[in-house]
Amino acid sequence: IIKKSHAITNPTKHFHSWWEILYIVSGNRSFFYKNRTFDIAEGTFICIPPGTLHRAINPIGESCVLFNVYFADNNVPLNLDNHRMDIIYPLLEKCEGIKSLEPEYQNYVKELLDKIGNEILMEYEYADSMSWSLLEQLLVTVVRHKENNLAILNINDNMNPLVSSVIDWINSHYTEDVTLPLVAEKFNITPSHLSRTFKKATRFTFIEYLNNLRISKSCRLLGSSNLSVF
Repeated sequence: IIKKSHAITNPTKHFHSWWEILYIVSGNRSFFYKNRTFDIAEGTFICIPPGTLHRAINPIGESCVLFNVYFADNNVPLNLDNHRMDIIYPLLEKCEGIKSLEPEYQNYVKELLDKIGNEILMEYEYADSMSWSLLEQLLVTVVRHKENNLAILNINDNMNPLVSSVIDWINSHYTEDVTLPLVAEKFNITPSHLSRTFKKATRFTFIEYLNNLRISKSCRLLGSSNLSVF
């Protein structure tokens, strides 16, 4: 868990193989998620699953206060080998996405995150157990909020419409035999044009995105099931 008092713009769009939570305490920023850019502000809770392209962008000259929680150990995703994730994984899946919490929830969520950080920082007795317990409370709170209050966030879309559609298609068909020529033909463009446009919009080559998406989805599946790698 990291508390950032002056969070700045991420250098590039990126994704990783572990879950991430982001909570905005104060300030405003834009947040690119999957293939859309949202205007987010105080009280926004974001739960980012593995393999999801994202990037936070601050207005010029501004920063914001936020919490990040990363479910990884030295860049290795936590999975069901960690017994505490048995409970946390289903809650993370229910929290997936972006939501703006109502005011009565905002202070409570911030207090829970502060308590988790304090437990870890001060190294209290049984700090690990307490931290996981507080995290569970936080996620249950957000799940209940999500089920009863569907927040509407302003979409400020700056993604190339073609690339946005391509990403949607890849995310739905990544388990199939996907190739650059096949996708280019589907969208009635040349492979070279798709390759250039995709790299410019995402900072990833088509193959990099597809392969990393497959790896991330596989890690997620292995982490949330008892399936074998074979």
